[in-house]
Amino acid sequence: MTLKSFSKILTAVALTATLSQSATLTELHGTKGEAGRALTDMVRKLDTIGYSTVGKNEHIEEHYFNKYKEKNLDLLNFYTIVDKESMRELLLSNPDFGAYAPFNLLGFKNLASSKGGDTTWYGHLDSDTMLDIIGEKDEGNRKKFTVMMDKLDDLVIKEMKPTTSKTLTFDAKLPAQPLLKMVKKFDGVEDIEEYVEEFIVTHDTLFGKNEFIIAGFTDFKFEYDDMELDFEKYDAYWVSSLCHFQFSNSVFNHGSPQAAVFAPCSVYFYIPKGKNELHVGYATVENWINTTGIEDKAQLEYMKRIADKVVETFKELGFTMEEGTGGESAKAVATTRDLATEISELKAMVTSLAKEVEELKKKEPVEENSPAPKAEVKEPKKVEVVKAIEVVKPANLVELPKKEFKTAKMVIGGDAPKNLTAYYASSPQTVETLTYNLQINGFEVLSATKIFKEKTVLSITNKELKNTSSFVSVINILVNGKDEIRVQNPSYFGASYIKNFTYGQFRNTLIALKKALGEMYVVEDVNKFSKLADYNFMFGMPHFSDTVTLIKSDKLEDRLTSIKTKGRFSYSLKLPNGSTLVGHKIENNNFLKSVNEMKNSQLLPYQSMVKDGEAYMLNPKYYLALSLPLLTMTDFMKIATAPKEIEKELKKAYK
Repeated sequence: MTLKSFSKILTAVALTATLSQSATLTELHGTKGEAGRALTDMVRKLDTIGYSTVGKNEHIEEHYFNKYKEKNLDLLNFYTIVDKESMRELLLSNPDFGAYAPFNLLGFKNLASSKGGDTTWYGHLDSDTMLDIIGEKDEGNRKKFTVMMDKLDDLVIKEMKPTTSKTLTFDAKLPAQPLLKMVKKFDGVEDIEEYVEEFIVTHDTLFGKNEFIIAGFTDFKFEYDDMELDFEKYDAYWVSSLCHFQFSNSVFNHGSPQAAVFAPCSVYFYIPKGKNELHVGYATVENWINTTGIEDKAQLEYMKRIADKVVETFKELGFTMEEGTGGESAKAVATTRDLATEISELKAMVTSLAKEVEELKKKEPVEENSPAPKAEVKEPKKVEVVKAIEVVKPANLVELPKKEFKTAKMVIGGDAPKNLTAYYASSPQTVETLTYNLQINGFEVLSATKIFKEKTVLSITNKELKNTSSFVSVINILVNGKDEIRVQNPSYFGASYIKNFTYGQFRNTLIALKKALGEMYVVEDVNKFSKLADYNFMFGMPHFSDTVTLIKSDKLEDRLTSIKTKGRFSYSLKLPNGSTLVGHKIENNNFLKSVNEMKNSQLLPYQSMVKDGEAYMLNPKYYLALSLPLLTMTDFMKIATAPKEIEKELKKAYK
């Protein structure tokens, strides 16, 4: 008898009196203690059963504490997952399956001091409940969906080896209209893709202004086209994972973590083939209210208010309610406790903002390897001499006027600083002069890629960089006309990419760069050094490990030759561990113009890594946020389609 079967028997005995009247919210499995690492390890194996991770958000309780100063959970993890191949037939049969494509695999642990706080629980919304919410009646489709979910449950039990289980049930009926569906009519357009891209930017910007977060995005039309699978029933089909941070804190962090099986909300959009209709749908918050056992009146009223805000936002975007579907909830009346909570949260936000303003006012220069206050600076170890490569000096090298910088010079030596600059700037040089200076100081110039007019990026490597066998094996230098030179700081990106990064390990590279570039100065693009190892832009956004697979093939080396022939990449570099790092040319660089970041064009060419028969890239939402640390959420909304476009270009290159 399996543990899963045994747990169901125990549950049946305990609930004999009510089972005939109850439906299942979720079956949770449990592991004694804090099992966050085990969950992470298990999620890495999802691809072995055909699942992929759209979003991985771990230790959300820490974000709640940082923002609201409330500590009610020891662990809260969201894994937003989907089995794309299995979902295709279901989406073709019923577009409403998008409400759970993806869905959330939840992990949580209450405080150790609270009831049940000795166990980490994990599970997902019951498959029958999902099917009932979307109104699926076809038995064949129900069976396919259940089989898809069962293989996930089997993997969870196999890898996690739970020691206990429990089933959460509900007696109330699902709402009469569990799905809210709306439609937006539009006039005929020449380019559907362009229309969709413009709509997504407008949608994401408007929801962002209303304090919602787009925590994930899956373009199924693109995915299935890329997989060469039929999906011609739709001109467009995509799903956005929508969440509201204050809303989630008010529910999950206030006694109802089990409700997070509904989060984030998958909002699905589609345009039927040949029709000028954009449809949207999602499971309403009334499902949460009827099933999760939340009874606090103030909490319920707040949930309804946020739900109404979603509907209002879609109406502002031009959508109207489809006949016979869910509508706005009853308008909530604020209670004393509800207002007090919001005031408390607002104060916390104001305090946090005030601190950020003070830090900006100080504008303290950030120095590479600058010593901590009162810290003893040790004598530097003997530097390994880098032998110069024999290079023929070009005739008539042009020397440009020096630029005066007001920021601090790069300082080599000392402990890791609190803040780290993403780039260094130096006085301008021509491409020819800089290439020569780099070569005589031990660098190999792999390519020169023109990004914009008078903006050329040199991609370089040396032995120290190459030996990391990582995405930092190649760094980029922008020759920004006669203005300045900007170079990626290997320490900044190394701290982000390399698991066992040691501060100061790129000392020789920095010394060589200084010889080639002259004095180097920090820039305004900085991040806290302590955050780089596990960096993400904000809750719901990807981390370094959330890479995007471009292709799997046994003949990738042949494809690299083809890509080079077609002129789609700037360089390829074989690394010591056998992998190959590739720099891709991006045809549409206008996203940098949209946010006035052409001065940081050195974040291109975009990289992919070829290893063990797989080509993959850093998630653009991670890489762009890391590379442009000054951008706000509003700025990122302006380039909401850029990550998808970059992914498309790199996948197209490998076809």
